[in-house]
Amino acid sequence: MNRRETHDRAGVKGAVMVLPDAAAWRPIAPAVVEIPHMLNGVAAASPEEIWVAGHAAQQPLLARWDGTAWAVPPGPAADAALLGAGFQGISRSSEGAIAVGGGFDRLAGTEVPLVQHWNGSSWASWTAPDAARDYVLTDVAMFGAEAWAVGHGFSWGPAGAAASAVSGAGTAGTAASAGSATRPAGPVAIHWDGKAWHPETTPPIARGKLLAVSGTSPTDVWAVGAADRAGLIMHYDGASWAQVPSPSTRFPLTGVAAIAADDAWAVGRDRVLRWNGRKWSRVKAPITAANTITALAPDDIWVAGGRGELAHFDGRRWSVTASPHPMGDTAVWLASASLPGSVWMVGSHQATSATGPVESSITARSTEN
Repeated sequence: MNRRETHDRAGVKGAVMVLPDAAAWRPIAPAVVEIPHMLNGVAAASPEEIWVAGHAAQQPLLARWDGTAWAVPPGPAADAALLGAGFQGISRSSEGAIAVGGGFDRLAGTEVPLVQHWNGSSWASWTAPDAARDYVLTDVAMFGAEAWAVGHGFSWGPAGAAASAVSGAGTAGTAASAGSATRPAGPVAIHWDGKAWHPETTPPIARGKLLAVSGTSPTDVWAVGAADRAGLIMHYDGASWAQVPSPSTRFPLTGVAAIAADDAWAVGRDRVLRWNGRKWSRVKAPITAANTITALAPDDIWVAGGRGELAHFDGRRWSVTASPHPMGDTAVWLASASLPGSVWMVGSHQATSATGPVESSITARSTEN
């Protein structure tokens, strides 16, 4: 699964499907036309069931690709008191789909988590545990009927502190009164056991946050994020969460993909890391702005990020693929999901207009000759 460090942008965003051995590309229309709208997460169940998650017109957005066209099924509306309500992550399993996110309750002055579940025919709201109140959930990973969701909370800081309240899923903005600002307060992890959500204790890391989660099972789960702007890695072994040492990173880790108990990957900006069952090590890769990673197999790894960067690892060497978006290095890939033979990515492109920056969709599809 993949998550992004918060981005200060709002606008139309779209998805890109990459077929590893594809020879051609063709555009796909955006999932919705409202401006602004943003896609932050993607989950792939089959070629005829691809879900994207985000927000549109300050409301949570979930859209489905059926192999031919996008559709936005009806779902619960967010509380009118929430500012910037939207989804930041989504995951799919044989038991349905779960989307997570959050919004800022302007009446209570707190962050509020959002959780919705797809049962195969409709979306319904689920209540997060009280321990997740005042937190935004940033990503989720499903394992059959079980799931793990991660995120982070906020605390008030003095004027001049870097504001990081969520004003739209995945966007950074100010939600504090004059003379104060918000900052990450600590990570959170909650577990769905098939019947109810349960909060799990995470290491008490001040100003820490979790941005992405992935695992091979409910008892082998990796979560990555940041602590004081450096990379943060945590692991759940079936009994407890623990922080795991990792190579020094100057930036948050924003994507993670677990393949086996002795094989996992994490990325963040100019860092690609790999777990060998004993320790995390840096891997040299031809990418400088990684946001997201997805793994189809140990010899089929895709990493993507800013400036339209897209790199593939075949088990022995890396290769770089030209950005499928016509705007090239102004495209930004934010999240990804995979199926056998294909990879879906969510991203954006920002152009300049007479009235200022305008986000546009970067939706395209690769097809084999």
